[in-house]
Amino acid sequence: MRWDGCAAPEVQEAHEDCPEVNGLGVWPESFRSQGIGTALILAAEELVRKRGGERIGLGVDENNPRAAALYSRLGYDPVVPYLDRWSYQDVEGVTHEVADACTFMIKKFQPDSS
Repeated sequence: MRWDGCAAPEVQEAHEDCPEVNGLGVWPESFRSQGIGTALILAAEELVRKRGGERIGLGVDENNPRAAALYSRLGYDPVVPYLDRWSYQDVEGVTHEVADACTFMIKKFQPDSS
């Protein structure tokens, strides 16, 4: 969880301080489609609710329609396109900069009716 929100300036400008599920993935691939991702997202949502949060967000790569479909089924709506910028170092010690086209999605929680 990134409690201070997505680091992308495009998202911060539009949805400042929206808690973000960041870097979610289920690995190895053979463990996917077994409800693990759903369980992790629901647990993150519960953490945000316990802190009094009214919404939660996450980013999805435009090349990951399966994840986007899951998030949509769980009530997340696409709100902001952005570039997810990150870097990694290869085995030879060379740093590579990456920018993935993504969409930030938000789920707003229903007010507690109790």
